[in-house]
Amino acid sequence: MDCLKLKRTVSALVLLLFFIPFTPLLAAELKVSLAKMPVYAESNEKGVLVDLSKLISKELNMDLNLTVVPFARSISNAVTRKVDFHMPLIQSPGYRNEVSDFDYSTETIFHVNFVLYENKTKPLNLEQMNTYNIETDRAHTNYFPFETIASSCLECSLKKVDIGRIDGFIFADFASDPIIRKDNLINLKRRLYKVFDVKIVLPKGEQGGRIDMLLSKAIGSLKAKGEYQKLMDKFDMPYDDWQP
Repeated sequence: MDCLKLKRTVSALVLLLFFIPFTPLLAAELKVSLAKMPVYAESNEKGVLVDLSKLISKELNMDLNLTVVPFARSISNAVTRKVDFHMPLIQSPGYRNEVSDFDYSTETIFHVNFVLYENKTKPLNLEQMNTYNIETDRAHTNYFPFETIASSCLECSLKKVDIGRIDGFIFADFASDPIIRKDNLINLKRRLYKVFDVKIVLPKGEQGGRIDMLLSKAIGSLKAKGEYQKLMDKFDMPYDDWQP
């Protein structure tokens, strides 16, 4: 008798569930922090990395919570786990996982040409870089085998080189070149310093973890469809030795 009652109860519950309207689960949220830079991320709606973030979130069927802030703060957002990841950051030649406070993604999202900008009237000797006043973005001062000065204003640094206040500035051509053209900085000379791999910054302990695997899955799928190349190939370009 008890068994019969149990069967009837289960049947009633199944019938009840059948008539309850189905409501799909809300997609999880993907929290992303981007460094504010020309071309890469100029606002929450403009920039190649903004577009890439949207593609990744769509591919993963996750809502996107996007923040565009100064470079150092954006990295800090990932380090302190306020976001799932930060973009972009070149992979440091001396990177050691065990002493770093963040992880790099498995995926390389693109490559970047770091260019040395110097004054035409003051050519620099690459063998004596430690004798010059060289500025670079604040988040990249430890990427060079010589001392550099932290800068939080790309345009300001390029203008200082143009008028001879500092000896040089080293940073990504895609972020720096538009400023040179806009401001007509004709006293600058450009030359390739180094080509770096560009990675996504993850909170410590996430390399090979859930977020890293999700990113690899999304990027792999986008590449298979050709959507990734369509967006990124316009920016992942060989060095062009043009001069102002």
